[in-house]
Amino acid sequence: MFRSYAAAGGRTQAAAIHAALSGDNTAIALGVTGKGSAPILDLCRRLIAAGHDPTAPLEAYRGATLALRVRSIGEAARLRVRGDGHGFEAECRPTAPPMRESGPAWPLTGLSP
Repeated sequence: MFRSYAAAGGRTQAAAIHAALSGDNTAIALGVTGKGSAPILDLCRRLIAAGHDPTAPLEAYRGATLALRVRSIGEAARLRVRGDGHGFEAECRPTAPPMRESGPAWPLTGLSP
């Protein structure tokens, strides 16, 4: 059931990770469980956190039926469901530490409660 995929440049990529879908909010692969409204995206994040290769593809099955193919778990881990529930968008993560708070931006004198 596992296949090798041709990656860019003609290199052969590792066999796809086989995931099983259960119910409407659970995906399991390699002993790792993803849950939530987008269980495959959560599973991909957890697989990477567990040390799996981010370039590995994933195939999700519901029973014997292929339900979803993910090109790389690294790409899927960076996605989230759009706010309107239709499709996906890149997940925004802060790249800089938060700014320190320095107090009000202007003097608040003369204001009465």
